[in-house]
Amino acid sequence: MNRTPINTKSLLQYAMIALPIAFAGFPLYIFAPDFYATRYGISLTLLGTILLLIRLFDAVEDLVIGWIADRLQGRFFSLVGIAGILLSLSIFGLFNVVFFSPVIWFILCMIIAVGAYSVLTIILGSYATLWTENKDDQTRIAAAREAFGLIGLIIAVSMPSFLFHIVNPNHVFIWYGVILAILMLGSMLGFYQIFSPLFYVEMSRKKQSSSFLSGLCALPKQSIRLFIVYFVSMVASSIPAVLVIFYVRDFLEAENLIGVFLFFYFLSGVLGIPFWKKASKYFGKYKAWFLSNIPAILGFYALFLGAKHVDLYCMVCLISGFSLGADLILPPSILSDDIHAHKNSQFSATHYALLAFISKASFALASAIALPVLDLAGFRPQALNTENALKVLSVCYSLIPCILKLVSAVLLYAFFIRSQSGVNNETI
Repeated sequence: MNRTPINTKSLLQYAMIALPIAFAGFPLYIFAPDFYATRYGISLTLLGTILLLIRLFDAVEDLVIGWIADRLQGRFFSLVGIAGILLSLSIFGLFNVVFFSPVIWFILCMIIAVGAYSVLTIILGSYATLWTENKDDQTRIAAAREAFGLIGLIIAVSMPSFLFHIVNPNHVFIWYGVILAILMLGSMLGFYQIFSPLFYVEMSRKKQSSSFLSGLCALPKQSIRLFIVYFVSMVASSIPAVLVIFYVRDFLEAENLIGVFLFFYFLSGVLGIPFWKKASKYFGKYKAWFLSNIPAILGFYALFLGAKHVDLYCMVCLISGFSLGADLILPPSILSDDIHAHKNSQFSATHYALLAFISKASFALASAIALPVLDLAGFRPQALNTENALKVLSVCYSLIPCILKLVSAVLLYAFFIRSQSGVNNETI
């Protein structure tokens, strides 16, 4: 296979597509529900039910996409092109045109969008694995990809407010869709430059069973343990993500600063990526990931904040956001190492799909745990809540994730750092 050299130019050409993917993904679950509730009068209960079912469908769909992608490894660019077009069109259609029942249109556009989003993210992860077997380069690739993804989120958080002040407010999402299309087209052209000389799977490659079950059976124990640690860590990260709007609006009483807090959180994540990349090279990937739990756990002091503690909460966003980079770049890099170590390249997309499935399942579980607990405590969004209800909100937002991060750190240490010292020595 004629591989494109991994340098700054090729990394940019590969990773740039993560920016429009993140830019497109943010409004799906953040802007769309409120948009359809306010513009078309769809009940929040109905929207919540639809979104839950779509999330469940999306999680299972990832596994199917991974299996299909493994069978079409030589056609990745075609899949990226189709998925990029579908994602751009579905986001534009979701916010700007409704051809029939708003409920049905919402469901249709969301299903197309989340499917296209999954295709792009799974293929990007699988492609990185097939690009190189070098462990250092795997981390460089993941770091570049996730950095552009976080930049895309930062732009997505800021763009609607920016557009609101320079264009007709009714045209904000028209321009959002146009900007997405331009970003997607430009990044796909860049991706093609590294794809065309690299990705032709040899026709003479030994044929192996490519069933989904074969991909599951090929998972080594080390990857299964990785998935367990990743799942616990992602549940810990997902609970604050589910509750952040409630916490900022109803506990801190700073609803107008939600965008600012998210901006600082994602910005800190971007700035943390180079640090964790160097830490993984110096300490090894497992130890660097273990150390990243320290700033995440320090965010526990949010439990002691009160209303209007805006400055202190901004520090929480910066501290916890700094650890985000490690969660984004190290698990996929470690998974790539496992794939190469066990000669599982033919199942790379399936294994990345499992990682994506775990991420989405953890978010669903976080919602299933946190929201009912708040409901039992009598918490009501945008209402006058009792001191006890707000305390439960604070505990769910900060203490429970802290405990889960500690659990994930203990598992990481037990599985990879202590019990198999020397076996998992992936220090570059």
